[in-house]
Amino acid sequence: MGMYNLIADNVDKFYTLAENKIGECECFSEFANSMQTHLQLLAGSSDSDCWEEALYELWQEKWAR
Repeated sequence: MGMYNLIADNVDKFYTLAENKIGECECFSEFANSMQTHLQLLAGSSDSDCWEEALYELWQEKWAR
């Protein structure tokens, strides 16, 4: 497996964890704080610089339904 594939797989794992965790949180800050322990999964990706914005978009999508 190449480095790109490893990074992409880790990013997918991060967002899968986020999708599973989002329903357990009462507010965005709780959600973001709970995901900070998994930030190492974003290492080497462009998402590592804007992870809070990406999580906020997920939060907005989840609660807009």
